[in-house]
Amino acid sequence: MKLFTKTFGCQMNFADSDEMVREFAQRGFSRSENEQAADAVLVNTCTVRDHAEHKAMSYIGSLKPWKDDHPDRLLIVTGCAAERVKDNLKKRFPFLDLVVGAKDIESFPEELDQILNSRPLQEENLIPLPLAASLGSASPVVQFVTIMRGCNYSCSYCIVPQVRGREKYRAIPDIVKDVEIRLLEGAKEIWLLGQTVNSYQPPDPPFADYDFADLLRDVNAIAGVKRIRFMSPHPHYLTPKLITALAECENVCEQIHLPVQSGSTAVLKRMKRTYTRQSYLQGISELKKRIPKIALTTDVIVGFPGETEGDFAETLTLMEEVGFDNAYCFKYSPRPGTLSGSWEDDILTEVKEERLGRLLNVVESFGQIKAKAFIGSEQEVLIEEELSPGVFRGKTRGAWKVRFHEANLTPGDIITAHITGTHSRELHGEGVKSQLETFQSGNKKFQVET
Repeated sequence: MKLFTKTFGCQMNFADSDEMVREFAQRGFSRSENEQAADAVLVNTCTVRDHAEHKAMSYIGSLKPWKDDHPDRLLIVTGCAAERVKDNLKKRFPFLDLVVGAKDIESFPEELDQILNSRPLQEENLIPLPLAASLGSASPVVQFVTIMRGCNYSCSYCIVPQVRGREKYRAIPDIVKDVEIRLLEGAKEIWLLGQTVNSYQPPDPPFADYDFADLLRDVNAIAGVKRIRFMSPHPHYLTPKLITALAECENVCEQIHLPVQSGSTAVLKRMKRTYTRQSYLQGISELKKRIPKIALTTDVIVGFPGETEGDFAETLTLMEEVGFDNAYCFKYSPRPGTLSGSWEDDILTEVKEERLGRLLNVVESFGQIKAKAFIGSEQEVLIEEELSPGVFRGKTRGAWKVRFHEANLTPGDIITAHITGTHSRELHGEGVKSQLETFQSGNKKFQVET
């Protein structure tokens, strides 16, 4: 039997899809490249923005002919939009076989067994999961591990706490085990995921002082890990202890995505973001002091209710002061059930679009400056995928994409690259020398060329 998966939304959704795919694999399914060849389709939905939810609903509707052609096919809808509208989803799409909301992801294996004729999973039916990319990444060498779900914050624009629930933390041994499994499958880079990932604390009381910084150190110590990233941290939890861990853990990449949302303290207060412009910039200053080459990216919302031209100007000056490598910028759209959703959406669409355009110009300008500064430098690059015969793409430790036209590369290689040029936000490089990896046997250390 074959499974096709369509995922909308953030890395958390892709990680959830990856976990569900593993459940299908244990029950004898393999992957399909398209829904027409599949016996089952899993649709994982997003509701953070109205556009994402509409795309998911439109895709589900398009599957009715697929289901009508073969009624025994299995159609499962999961995720955040499924959680928000699950009471009406099967009324709107009566051909669905199963709806599992984001809050119920942990019960998915049982739900899947029930829909598969309630047949108990027999040990002899278990098959190893084929080496395959995490759904949200381009390559099997980059994989995700969820460390927590949910959010305890109540940002006035955000629907995530409603559809994901309050924070639930996974046990440290379970996280370590998942990392080790991903490494055995060929991963070189591990992403630790959570809605507010750096608020992590273990669920076991004996670890009272243990936090995300300690988890980073534990994952950093796992044999075989080459790179560690995480998504998405909250500025409130950017503590001195965490910054020290980022600086000292050699496998943690010199890159952080730290959503700011606005450069105006007044807007941040209405957003209920729990930090100010000044405290955010202080955190950035400490990061740059401890990790001078750190690459910084962020999220920004323009046109939030009540945002004045002065508020927006503060966002522009913050972007210029920080000099982000990249930013993901969005026009505000009200979401039902959120605090700001009950407010007047008082910024005209054309004003939002004009401000977004100005913001994107600033982001693009700094991006071009950053990209050109790489020319002539040497960067460590993890090769992630072969785009076409002899054309490969990888990423630097700062998460900049690098393209190579070289025959002797393989996904998973970590090479030193000479940066020769740029095209938009993509760097061009050529390998200049092999990496030397050190391993230990008994009391002797050896260097092996890779």
